[in-house]
Amino acid sequence: SKSRRKGQSFLTRQLVRLLWAILGVARKRWFTSTLLVWITFRELVPRAPSSPTPRAPWGMPGSARIPVPGALGGLETYPYPSAMDLVVVCGHAVYTAGDYSRAGEESSWYLEDYQRVKGRAETFVEHAKVGVMEAANNPKALLVFSGGKTRKSAGSLGEGTSYWEVARANRWFGKADSVAPRAFTEDFARDSLENVMFSITRFHELTGKVPRKLTVVGYEFKRDRFVDLHRAALRFPRDRFVYVGTGAAGTEERSAASEIEVRAQFKADPYGCSGELGRKRRERDPFNVGQPYSRTNPELAPLLAHCGPELFDGKLPWPKAKERVGDVPSGGEHASKTGEGNGDAEKGEESA
Repeated sequence: SKSRRKGQSFLTRQLVRLLWAILGVARKRWFTSTLLVWITFRELVPRAPSSPTPRAPWGMPGSARIPVPGALGGLETYPYPSAMDLVVVCGHAVYTAGDYSRAGEESSWYLEDYQRVKGRAETFVEHAKVGVMEAANNPKALLVFSGGKTRKSAGSLGEGTSYWEVARANRWFGKADSVAPRAFTEDFARDSLENVMFSITRFHELTGKVPRKLTVVGYEFKRDRFVDLHRAALRFPRDRFVYVGTGAAGTEERSAASEIEVRAQFKADPYGCSGELGRKRRERDPFNVGQPYSRTNPELAPLLAHCGPELFDGKLPWPKAKERVGDVPSGGEHASKTGEGNGDAEKGEESA
């Protein structure tokens, strides 16, 4: 009615007068004035009703998780899909010094008693360098430094990260531009079998596939262990596997004798699950971190979980070699020229 409109007009005029009075008092405080105007407007002007909560698309239950690229259990994205081959450098110690340019000194590493041999640290640097050179010679390869946090007294740094930092401190041995973008770490391996097996799963995390060719860098005296035992345990094709052996630090005789014992243990227990190998593996996870690869690599999860003296006979994403552990002689035409004929060895108390 007309009287009601007059009442509303009177009320509006009074509110406007009150607002101007407030603005007059706060005319020198523009922020406060603006805030008061916004509050008044918000209270006087009616708001539209809130829109209902949107429903999950395609009838998906409201509690379901929408897949996110790169998320575990969702859609996966791989940063290096064009990589085809893998170069693995097996770690043997954790770096403890602050200056990585001093990696050639034994005092810079956490060493077990049997590793305290003059020149041992230089062999670690040599492994890193050989890995870099192998990757530099193959533009389709990724380089992975493998080794977990195996010694609690050494701190939370892993062996793989130690070697990666040493390579970086040495400016990737002159190959920074070509190799550094393709160099990664694998941070959970506890022994030599896991160095290889976990590096394959790490490669899968980066590329979405398993490597076409696998090159492993380690000590020459461990060639038989890697070629005859670990490769066979993984049923990886012989013609796609290369072992690059380097010299050790002058402990050949003791290393050879001890390595025979370690090979016998892996021949009886190819996957290192029990006995002395299992004990060492448990001790080399002092932070109890386990490994994530069974979740990130469901295709390889059965292999990662397999134990027993018998070889894994399940499905594998590579042509499965038909052989028994230790049947294939090492060396020969598929052995890398690097380290070929090198009889150097190290004291073999370690099974890594």
